[in-house]
Amino acid sequence: MNKSTKAIRLAILSISLLLSGVWLASQSYASGGHGDSRGGHDEHEEARGPNGGRLLEKGDLTVELLIYESGVQPEFRAWISRDDKLLENARLSLALERLGGKVDQIPFTWEFSTGYYRGEGVVGEPHSFDVIVSVFHKGERTEWKYESHEGRVQISEKMAEKAGIKTAVAGPGTIKESVTLYGKTAIDHRSISHVRARYPGTVVTIEKALGDLVEKGEKLATIESNDSLQTYPLVAPISGQIIDKQASRGEFSGERVLFTIANYNQLWAELQVFPTRRGQINRGQKVSIIAGDQTFDSTITSLAPGGNGQPFAIARAMIDNPNDLWATDLMVQGQVVTSEKPVSLVVENRALQPFRNWTVVFINVGETYEIRPLKLGRSDGTVTEVLSGLNVGDRYVTENSYLIKADIEKSGAAHNH
Repeated sequence: MNKSTKAIRLAILSISLLLSGVWLASQSYASGGHGDSRGGHDEHEEARGPNGGRLLEKGDLTVELLIYESGVQPEFRAWISRDDKLLENARLSLALERLGGKVDQIPFTWEFSTGYYRGEGVVGEPHSFDVIVSVFHKGERTEWKYESHEGRVQISEKMAEKAGIKTAVAGPGTIKESVTLYGKTAIDHRSISHVRARYPGTVVTIEKALGDLVEKGEKLATIESNDSLQTYPLVAPISGQIIDKQASRGEFSGERVLFTIANYNQLWAELQVFPTRRGQINRGQKVSIIAGDQTFDSTITSLAPGGNGQPFAIARAMIDNPNDLWATDLMVQGQVVTSEKPVSLVVENRALQPFRNWTVVFINVGETYEIRPLKLGRSDGTVTEVLSGLNVGDRYVTENSYLIKADIEKSGAAHNH
């Protein structure tokens, strides 16, 4: 293991230990679990009623409240009693305030056939909210307030910054459909110059060596013309690097190439297009050229037969290379964008995490983070369309979201259905 790898692993370990110490001391919120044998939420040490729900009591009035989800979409069910006598004529409603301020109003209806009050509508995931319970009976109103949180954790701004947690605002985006082509890099033939003597003669001096960098107009050698016996300079017609030298002092220049100069500031990516892909590839399409961890966004500027009886065409795209980060004959792949479709809401793929049997992101409000299970649509490998579970304008975690997942699971704020 090299020093760089050891240093990276040491840094990751240090962050993990730091997070373990600090985040365990942070306040994590959890509601009851989803694992009740009757299909309801486990409310930790909260008092439970005969139906497995949370018990709320004031005076002689008792409410048992349960989220039931065994074989049905999650729904609230409630039993109301006074002096241990079940009431059928009370009026019950819930206000569920979710992280971010959205409030769900849940009215209830008494069902004679089942003997309980049923909440209207499906209780959307996550089942994490601040709850206000209101019961009206014989002109009196009784109210309870409690927290029922799950998949939620508190992380200070300072701690989040140290852990490298970054966020973005969810909004519209574009799903790009693409195909992958393979090929290699090559020098632009317009960037190669083969330098010969204008007037054959004797090579008097050599100013540059193989591998030297030269500027356009810079002297390469001095030639004495056989006809006039006058000397003249042989200069570089382009800027670049001398990649071949066939001249030595005292030799006769003849008409051969004395110096070859190549400029690597721009290279071609030459991608093979087989007949099965030919109908999808056209000039002007955007393409990302990828080699290892290097990527360059370019455009297909030419499309021509492969030549020499090759069964493929060659799509060429320019790579700017001013810092010599790309070499010639480098194997590359090209992600060619074949279509771009705008969608109303996307998230970055790196933000997505598996959680229970969902794919989630973590939204961020102040110093609070909470899961948001998503229904996803199309993806292009960079972003994914969100069909439900998130709103435009929600701030969500894009980098190091796995740390939040780990902390929720570790702190007990994650519960299994």
